[in-house]
Order: sequence, then structure tokens, then C-alpha cells
Amino acid sequence: MKKMFTILTALLLLSLAACGEQSDPADEQVITRASSAQEESAEASEPTLSEQAEENNVSLAAAAFSFEAEGVTLTPGEAFDSSALPEPVSTYTVPSCAVDGSDNVYTYETFELTAFDDGSGETIYSIYLLDPNVTTPEGLALGDTLARVTELYGEDYALDGTALTYTLGDTQLVIILQDESVISIEYLLVL
Repeated sequence: MKKMFTILTALLLLSLAACGEQSDPADEQVITRASSAQEESAEASEPTLSEQAEENNVSLAAAAFSFEAEGVTLTPGEAFDSSALPEPVSTYTVPSCAVDGSDNVYTYETFELTAFDDGSGETIYSIYLLDPNVTTPEGLALGDTLARVTELYGEDYALDGTALTYTLGDTQLVIILQDESVISIEYLLVL
């Protein structure tokens, strides 16, 4: 009983002390301004994807995420020539959900590429990395940390659950995390 009284008294004193303190709104404004200045400073030091495109004299609409394999640049939305790459481990065709026609799925040792064929030729729809020893052109690999993702691509992403989606032109780079570790990297065409 005495212990309960001591705990209640301590809680009462803490609540009275908290109620007695009043914060000055001017102090909050200073904190807010300092935070804004820090954010602006951080943003200025890390270029966004738009700024990177401008620096490279590429319009954002023309800019796109690309993956390189066997010396071949693969970009969602561009034509796909399967003869430019080594023989895939497996290939299969399914009816396309995105366009009239079919999707051809090519599985290579380190990545999987899906190209849709609408009758006029194959167009790259997605590229999914399979091997943690393979990196994006910017240097991201499966198993990397969230800090590494934001270091390479910035913080201009859309968050959906544990998926970070970066958009550049008509392409997206979708990175899925589990416990702040990259478990999936996929390039997609925005249809």
C-alpha cells in the first residue's frame, strides 16, 4: 500500500511539473526554421534524379533507369533483341496482361527480363535482379542497406509498405526492403 502511494505521488508530481512548464511559441519557430535550413542544406548537397538528369544534359522525359548486362544496356520501354545477350537459362511465353499480345520471360543467371510482344517486336517491360553479386549501374546490390539506397538514389521516392519506388521518365526502379536490407530490385516500364 505504501509503495502504491509513493508511485501515485511521483506520478502526480511529474504531471504537475509538466503542466507548469510552458513552451514559448518563439522557441518552436526557431526550431522549425533551423530544421528547414538543415533540410535545405541536406537537399542542396544531394542532387535529386531530376537534377542529375539536368547535369547530364538529358531531359527528364528522355531520362530512364537502365540496367547493364554483358555490355548491353537494357532500358524498360526500348526494343529488346534477345540475340544481343547470351542464351537464357529458360524462356517462356504467357498472354500479356499489359498489352494485346504476349509476354516473353527470359531468365538469365543473374536477372530475369520480361518483354512484351505486341506484334511489332519485343519491348522491355521489366528487369528483375536475381544475384546479390550483380549491381545496378549506380552500384546498388541485393543485401545493401536503406542508407546505401538513399546514398545512391536520394530520398525522392514513393513509399508503399516496404517498397521504395523511384520514377525517372517512363521508368521506375522499385526497391523492396526487409529489416532495412534490400531484398528486391526491379526496373519497370510505366504503362
